[in-house]
Amino acid sequence: MTSMVTSAGAASGMDFESIISASVDAKRTQLESRVTTQKEEASLELSGVGKLKSALEEFQESIQALTEDNGFNSRKITINQDSENPYITVTAKDDAANAIYDIEVKQLASTESVSQTFAKDATFGAGTFTFTIPAPTDDDPDAVKTFSFDIEDGYNLAQIRKEINKNDLGITASIVSTSSGDKLVIDSGISGDDAEFKIEFKADANSDSTKYNTDSSVFNVDTSASSIGNGWNLTSGQDAIIEVDGEEVTSSTNEFDEQISGISLVVNRVTTDSDGKENPVNLSITEDTDAVTTKMQNFVTAYNTLMTTMDELYEHNTYTDGENNYDGGELSGDSMLRSLKSQLQNMMTGIEANSSGLDIYSVGIEFDNDGVMSLDTTKFKENIKDNFNAVVNLFSGEDADEDNVTEDDGILLRLDSILEEYTKSNGILDERTESLNEEISDYEAQEAENETYLEEYEANLRQRYAKLDTTIANYNNSLSYLSSALS
Repeated sequence: MTSMVTSAGAASGMDFESIISASVDAKRTQLESRVTTQKEEASLELSGVGKLKSALEEFQESIQALTEDNGFNSRKITINQDSENPYITVTAKDDAANAIYDIEVKQLASTESVSQTFAKDATFGAGTFTFTIPAPTDDDPDAVKTFSFDIEDGYNLAQIRKEINKNDLGITASIVSTSSGDKLVIDSGISGDDAEFKIEFKADANSDSTKYNTDSSVFNVDTSASSIGNGWNLTSGQDAIIEVDGEEVTSSTNEFDEQISGISLVVNRVTTDSDGKENPVNLSITEDTDAVTTKMQNFVTAYNTLMTTMDELYEHNTYTDGENNYDGGELSGDSMLRSLKSQLQNMMTGIEANSSGLDIYSVGIEFDNDGVMSLDTTKFKENIKDNFNAVVNLFSGEDADEDNVTEDDGILLRLDSILEEYTKSNGILDERTESLNEEISDYEAQEAENETYLEEYEANLRQRYAKLDTTIANYNNSLSYLSSALS
């Protein structure tokens, strides 16, 4: 607040300015003692809630790395091929299992295309092109997609090519200039044995095709016909073909996503070299104990970090002569924080052995006297290798209903269920944050009201002291007059 600029006491010579200033400061202290402390405490608490939520979310991420997308089922893929120029690229899926395959790539998939060479000065009459390509779905294997465009009288090959390439269906057109003319190549963008496509041209009724040196009807093409005619050369689409342990497997693209359970495989080149020699690829899929151990170690680290953060936030303040020093945590002595920490600790340390006789201690989880968690990686890897399903059920309970987590579910799912109540949108911490923000807004509104009150209070004081200043000044003048008259 900016104080009013006056010269209170100028007439009487009294230091009313200091009296007014002291009175306003005293009143300010009185008002602020009711608001400022509460606002600062609410702001401190708000900051603590934000830090707690961030720490819980980080811990939750380490849990979800193991519980979501079959996180325990990390697989290592080994392929005996040139890594710089691989025959195949393989990705393990969530349900991948240990397996060994011998794979030969017999043929790559290719798209269907047509081509024809035209005179370099070829021009065409106006009309409408319509392209139709297959777009099968599970519900409708005969579904198709189309796109159309118009050309004007006198269009040449370059202009037609430009119009074709405006589609969003993957159809492409290119021109190769040769000594005998311009070769137009139209590629459907669809690969596989069933990649037939169709081009239809409907001439504009008002166009006089005799003015142009090439008949536009040449663009009527159907690659499914026994003879596509009209001078076009056909390059048929073909499936990709591989042999897996001697059994032929096909795909209309170079990706085999459903044919081999647990993996997605992309073929890059055939395994037969230029001399006709076969170079079969050996693919081995094994459990990646290092990867899942890293995830578990991240969980352990995140747990310890969360416990440390909770301790720091909860640390009690100290007092001097009854005055709070505010030297503890931002959620000092908070009952919700204490309850949540106890719940998480009790859940981790109170796990009973599952039906396989495993508990978290037998698979490598340990706690020291201060409650700090650690992981015996050797013991954990041994259990992952020898008791994979039992370890998975202990921690993540993969068959659990995430919407109805019970005491029979894996420990990580139960932890995640608790955390979700605090971290989710409009959850416990969001509601508390909203409440604190409203509280702080109320305090700020009260501060604004206090400033208005202080301005009015100071103005009132100045009016009163101005009258007193005038009265004293009049008394002083009268006294001075009497003194002069008597002397």
